[in-house]
Amino acid sequence: MLVIRREQLAVFQIAQRQQFEDSMTAHLAVRFAGRAVAPDKDGLRTLVRDGIRLAGEYGVVAPYDVQRFLELRVEYGPDFHTTPWAARILKDSTLSGCGKIEHLDDYTFFSLRS
Repeated sequence: MLVIRREQLAVFQIAQRQQFEDSMTAHLAVRFAGRAVAPDKDGLRTLVRDGIRLAGEYGVVAPYDVQRFLELRVEYGPDFHTTPWAARILKDSTLSGCGKIEHLDDYTFFSLRS
């Protein structure tokens, strides 16, 4: 029988989070190449790390949904979540994390881009 201790699990979770941060930092650098996303790679890493934390505060935790949250932060500014349209959606307790991202996508597509 395999037994995984709490300390081992914590190390695994840290490594997994680091890998996700690396992946999202690389993704944003490519997706928004040519835009001044952050002053340098460390700044982009901070934007990603803060964005993951913020997304979690709103119940957005699935990897794809966190990715979209990070993309929205880059596209509409790091404080986009405080704008009235985004805050209304993100604070809606009737929506799941996925539902919040779907509503944000719909709003940006149909209202902000038209």
